Amino acid sequence: MYWISRAKSEFVKKVAEELSERGLKVDLNEIERSIAPPPSPDLGDWGIPLFKYSKALKVKPHDLAKELAESARLEWAKRLLPVGGYLNVEVDVNKVAKEILDEAVKGDYGKWNFQGRKVVEHTSANPVHPLHIGHVRNMFLGDSLQRILRNYGNAVQTRFYVNDVGRQVVILIYGLLKLGRLLPPEGEKADHWYGKVYSVTNAVIELKGPDRDEWIEVARELRERYPEIYTKIEEELKDKRYEEINEELSTLMKKYEEGERETKEIFRTVVNEVLKGFMESMKLVGVSVEKWDWESDLIWSGEVKRIIEMAIEKGIAKEKDGALVIEFTDVDDEIRKKLRIPKGLEIPPLVLVRRDGTTLYTTRDIAYTIKKFEEFNADEVINVIATEQRLPQIQLRLALWKLGFEKYAENLIHYAYEMVNVPGMKMSGRRGRMITLDWLVEEAIKRVRPLVEERSVLQGKEKEEIAKKVAIGAIKFAMVSVSKDKPITFKWEDVLNFERNSAPYLQYTYARAKGILRKIEAISIPDYSKAEAHKEVILKIAEFPEVTRKAAEDLAPEKIAVYLLDLADSFNKFYHEHPVATEPDEGYRSLKALIVEATANVIKRGLNLLGIEAPGRM
Repeated sequence: MYWISRAKSEFVKKVAEELSERGLKVDLNEIERSIAPPPSPDLGDWGIPLFKYSKALKVKPHDLAKELAESARLEWAKRLLPVGGYLNVEVDVNKVAKEILDEAVKGDYGKWNFQGRKVVEHTSANPVHPLHIGHVRNMFLGDSLQRILRNYGNAVQTRFYVNDVGRQVVILIYGLLKLGRLLPPEGEKADHWYGKVYSVTNAVIELKGPDRDEWIEVARELRERYPEIYTKIEEELKDKRYEEINEELSTLMKKYEEGERETKEIFRTVVNEVLKGFMESMKLVGVSVEKWDWESDLIWSGEVKRIIEMAIEKGIAKEKDGALVIEFTDVDDEIRKKLRIPKGLEIPPLVLVRRDGTTLYTTRDIAYTIKKFEEFNADEVINVIATEQRLPQIQLRLALWKLGFEKYAENLIHYAYEMVNVPGMKMSGRRGRMITLDWLVEEAIKRVRPLVEERSVLQGKEKEEIAKKVAIGAIKFAMVSVSKDKPITFKWEDVLNFERNSAPYLQYTYARAKGILRKIEAISIPDYSKAEAHKEVILKIAEFPEVTRKAAEDLAPEKIAVYLLDLADSFNKFYHEHPVATEPDEGYRSLKALIVEATANVIKRGLNLLGIEAPGRM
């Protein structure tokens, strides 16, 4: 157990013992949850509120706090302070600095050994265009979650769901068939070219539909950008009505679902090319996935058919207007609570099978969820999916529950995140308006180069590598440092700020720490009697293990991001006020060096949990 966990546990037990001796029945977990730092460091380092207990004892809160402060003793505490209705404790840093810093320089500092088996499905972009800024938040949240959960001690498997049966893929294939070619021109990145074909085909089709007016400007833009593709597809579809095209799309989709050989070969060829583009982009930013699951395989293997048969056998599927549906009118409050569904939320029926015999995305997702749980023997499956998919995810959990997979329904987590907004731009893959991941990285590197140039003595290839690490790190941090429940406004001036609240700031702080260590020729035995002067940074270093644990338990990468920024602030204050390499006292210099080494290790470990590299030189 880490020092901070043991110390807090001792504080909690001591308070619980004192209260028990006064005849109260106490809950250790409740007391532990109530520990918090006081508003000012002058009032101690941690505090426990006693209002509930003083009320039960019929004494004033301050009097109870004063009584406990006088009777309780903790070996590592400088003093216990009664502050209002709180019992606060002040840590004697001179006593504990050695243990904290010895822990903090270890390569696995902040790692835990909590058992569990988790599946994290993330990114899962439709294979019709390149990965864009919307997918970027999904990808980096998913990647950081799997890193944080592994660090927590869990066995983790990452998966990508290849949605090759949806309407979007059918539109892409339809457009390619009209173009008369399936493969991209030589020298053009596949996913980018397919994105052009998809957006043009979609626009030409929609110009014939009921929402024609809102597509006129989009079509004009696409015609100007991709004249050759646009002209060809427009010519091929000029004599076809909107309804006729949709019939052809449905026929094409049905052929693929039925596994018709030639159609299957066409779809698989194209989607595999798009996936190669995805993998290339993901490799560029250091993200990988262990399992790529094709939606069509779930259909051809009979897994989807078995779900439909099961729903019919259990009597939960009904025919409605020619389609097969599951209704949720009988869902009570107890089930809603177990499945995290808001009271009063109206849940429409889930269509399992359309009139034309084809299945819907959520139907296939039922089979896929069962597959994820069973193949990995997972105790929890985490779907990183945008907030806008909230209703289908609720329907999915309810369908699993009704089918008898109650445990899976309860342990299926919709990790819902809000959108990324770019000022002055409304993005849409269907309309061909997007900021791609490839462009984002390229632009970030271009913007970072002069900033690195100002600060770096490195040359050539090494400097370019640093620019790349800083650029990618900056984008990742921007995506994971904000709570998933809040939308992100992406601004370059914030993302690439070397002075505060960004990955470049943390990377620069790490490089500074490593630079200080390079200047120190020899380190002797640290003089811990002087640790009190550096209490702020030492106790901040001590918090890291609890932060990584909390980040795993709450599925909250932003907790690590916020902590690292606070640590960097504390360290930079320490560095500016207390020179290290020039300190004449050998023991004191060694203590300062150990603080620098511990800080560097924590920043590197923390950034790694967010998927960000920490260059030793900048």
